[in-house]
Amino acid sequence: MTEALYKQYHSLLYSIAYRMLGTLNDAEDIIQDVYLEIQQQDLVRIGNMKAYLCKAVTNRCINFLQSARSRREIYTGEWLPEPVSALPGLDPAERIVQEETVSYALLVMMERLNPVERAVFILREALEYSYREIGDTLQKSEENCRKIYSRVKAKLVRKEAEPLHKSEREEQFVKLFLDAAKTGDFADFIAQMTADAVLVTDGGGKVRCALRPIYGSHRIRALFEGIWPRGYFSGSLLPARINGELGFVLIRDERPVLAISMTWDWEQSRIDRLFIVSNPDKLHGIRL
Repeated sequence: MTEALYKQYHSLLYSIAYRMLGTLNDAEDIIQDVYLEIQQQDLVRIGNMKAYLCKAVTNRCINFLQSARSRREIYTGEWLPEPVSALPGLDPAERIVQEETVSYALLVMMERLNPVERAVFILREALEYSYREIGDTLQKSEENCRKIYSRVKAKLVRKEAEPLHKSEREEQFVKLFLDAAKTGDFADFIAQMTADAVLVTDGGGKVRCALRPIYGSHRIRALFEGIWPRGYFSGSLLPARINGELGFVLIRDERPVLAISMTWDWEQSRIDRLFIVSNPDKLHGIRL
C-alpha cells in the first residue's frame, strides 16, 4: 500500500481492529498484514478502497478471534481487553481509539459474542454501517445481518451501567479513592459502590491478582484492605480516562503497573463494576 493510503486509512482501520480484538499490538499486526497483502494487488481494480480495507481488516479479525478463543480458554485468570488511557503522549491513532471507542465496560461485555456477532455489532454501532454494507463486508445477506444484530442486542441487554463522566460526583469519588489508596481505609470508597458490585482483575499469570471475579462490595473491601498492607497501591496513583471513562493509573519507576476503570449505575448513584488490569503485556496503551 502506498504511504498516502496508509496515512489516510490507518486510524480508521486501527480503531476497527482494536474494537474487534481488544488488544493494540494484535490490531496493528492485522493492519500490517493487510498492507502487505494489498501491495501485491492492482490498486486500480479496487473500486472502493475504504470499503475494501475495512472488509479485509474485519474478516482478518474474525479469523484471529476464532483461533484466539482456544488460547483465551487456557489464559490464567480472567481475560480483560487492553485499556487505552488519555494520559499525555498518545499517538494520533491511539487518541482516536480513546476518544471514539466503545466504553471499556462494553468491550468486556462483547467477550460474550462470537466473532461474527462482534463484527456486526461494531460495524453497526461504532461505524454506523447499514445492514447492506455489513452484509457486503461479511458476505452475508442484509436480512441475516439484521437478525444477528438483533440477537446481539438481546445478549448485551442489561440495566446499563454508564461511564462516570465529569461532574461534582466524579470529583468527590476521585478524592475518596485516592484517600483510600493512601491510607488503607476503604470504608468511604466502598460506600460509593452498589451492594452487588463486581471487581474483575487481569494479571495474566504474570502479576498476582484475583483469578475470579469478586462479587459484592463487602468482599471487594475485604480484598482491598487485605492487599493494601502489601503495597498493592504504592506508587503514584493518577486519575485518568480509560477508554473515555473515569479511571486511575498507578505508576511505579516511571511505568504503569495498574489500570483501573469503573462504571456507574445511575439508578443507584453508585459504582457497580471495577476492572483492574495489571498484566504488563496489556499496559502498552497507557502512555506517560
